[in-house]
Amino acid sequence: MRLIQNTLHIEAHLRIRAVGPPQFDLLRRMYDRFDPIGAAFGLPPRSAEARHRWICAALGHKVNVATFSPTGEAVGHCFLAVDTSSSAEVAIFVQQDYRRRGIGTALVKAALERGAKAGLRRVWGMTASADRVALRLLRNCGFRLTKSVSVEAELEIGLPGTA
Repeated sequence: MRLIQNTLHIEAHLRIRAVGPPQFDLLRRMYDRFDPIGAAFGLPPRSAEARHRWICAALGHKVNVATFSPTGEAVGHCFLAVDTSSSAEVAIFVQQDYRRRGIGTALVKAALERGAKAGLRRVWGMTASADRVALRLLRNCGFRLTKSVSVEAELEIGLPGTA
């Protein structure tokens, strides 16, 4: 994985780049085909109308990155939902045919890099305690477990300050 001209390359045929409202339709198509894992806290929303509102809200956050196939199809999306001036929650979604290929890790790392440049100092994530894949992904990105109860786990990472 390497950063080249603001495009993070995972594999020769996939690329990660920043996204915003102009890429709404690309993300809508991804989420329309998205098969959520049982522990995804009901996200993305199931109804098309609620999903539309949710994608618009997600794209309103200052840090949004997505993975694209060679045909330009969005296959993964990560955003940082700012909750204070220096803190945000991470949200990560990878289309089922592209899971377990390092895409989620690359997306989170790209979002964290952009978040640090945007002045964030803390990013946290919440997942189901039983979601071993999500827990491993976040830990591999440097997150540490801060709270764990029978149903959910919370993890966080501190980001370096910029001079």
